Amino acid sequence: MHPDLRRKTSEFKKRLMEKQKLRFSYWVSEEQFRNYVKEAFKKPGIPGETLMSLLERRLDSVVYRLGFAPTLIAGRQLVVHGHVLVNGRKVNRPSCVLRPGEVVELKERSKKMILVEEGLARSPARPVLPYLEADRENVKGKLVSIPDRAQIPLEIHEGLIMEHYTRYI
Repeated sequence: MHPDLRRKTSEFKKRLMEKQKLRFSYWVSEEQFRNYVKEAFKKPGIPGETLMSLLERRLDSVVYRLGFAPTLIAGRQLVVHGHVLVNGRKVNRPSCVLRPGEVVELKERSKKMILVEEGLARSPARPVLPYLEADRENVKGKLVSIPDRAQIPLEIHEGLIMEHYTRYI
């Protein structure tokens, strides 16, 4: 009469759940995510690790990881509202993928915002990741290198995600 609720989850569901977990971790749309996956398959190296690296180098993610914003969404808001400078130029696209050596900083008037002060207050609890350099006093940071998979602090099985997309790409 009643379905067995302890039924084993299918392989498709496992792959889909991993994909959704990663997609929601970076707050990207399905279309954006699909484009990142296509780009990861084109680049040399392991596609799953390349995908994680691309997502981690997004400007909104870097602003958050540097500790300039309390959350990833707040980091995106800072970027969209034009408070972030990359190499001295205003960038208002959170999807901008940074290259090693690029400097990220906030505008002078933006450094006094409550949102930024809250992010900086929370940042001592979050260590700066090895692929980033942060000068929190001057609210500046730099992407030192392309992040390795081991350096990215997410519990995601990227192999399942790439298996999910091999059927569609």
